[in-house]
Amino acid sequence: MHASPTVTASGMHPIPHSPMQVFQQAPSAPLRPFVRRFMVVEFASAHDDTHLPDTGAVAAFSFRGRCLLDAGEPVPLSALTGLRDTLRAHRHDAGHSVLLASFSPVGAAAFLRPSLAEFAGTTTDLSGVLGREDELRALHERLALALDHPQRVRLLEAFLLARLRQPAPDPLMTAAVAWLERQPALRRIDALTRHIGLSQSALERRFKRVVGVSPKKFASMLRLQRAVRLHTAGADLAELALAAGYYDQAHFNHDFRRATGRAPTAFFDAAVSR
Repeated sequence: MHASPTVTASGMHPIPHSPMQVFQQAPSAPLRPFVRRFMVVEFASAHDDTHLPDTGAVAAFSFRGRCLLDAGEPVPLSALTGLRDTLRAHRHDAGHSVLLASFSPVGAAAFLRPSLAEFAGTTTDLSGVLGREDELRALHERLALALDHPQRVRLLEAFLLARLRQPAPDPLMTAAVAWLERQPALRRIDALTRHIGLSQSALERRFKRVVGVSPKKFASMLRLQRAVRLHTAGADLAELALAAGYYDQAHFNHDFRRATGRAPTAFFDAAVSR
């Protein structure tokens, strides 16, 4: 039997009565502009979980057991999940252990040659992207043999630092993301173009290449995240739509249903009942 699904707003966190054990660690100073956090997640028993859209790509390195994606195909041992604006589901076998690097919205682009738009909505085998299967194989062996989780994080940090292609994230796209994160309400993208100093077409192309989705879609994902956080903090559904930056309740309901497949009330009631 699989445990009841777990829903998290952005990534995975310790949850009472869950079979997960989670270790978290902040990145070292050189990686701080690129990586939000490292996590090791271990599953004592088989477990299903569901993730709401996040605003940063995630690299996952399974060093014990295996995990299946929504449609049932195995997750690659080294995988990159790009931004997606709908739910994603995982099925973890008992004993599955995985080291995650959760990137900032502009962080993953500093390690990859392809545009982040190529990874949007997908989970991709990193061995095909990096072209260094022998090095990835060696990393997995070291992760499996490591004495503890801090050592695993150090191994992954060294691996990432060796592949860092630029000293800092794209400054204009960093500013664009910060502007969107500061704006709780729906705003016209032409206001962002004036703030950044690029034409709308140039902004769209560069934002998709560095972040993975358009500024408009990214802003929608931010509003959904904010709504979930407000609800988790106790906000009433009638209040959180405007507080999260939606024009009205109808717009919130539409966006939420498109992302999760359910109306907000049904979604949160199901989460509480689990």
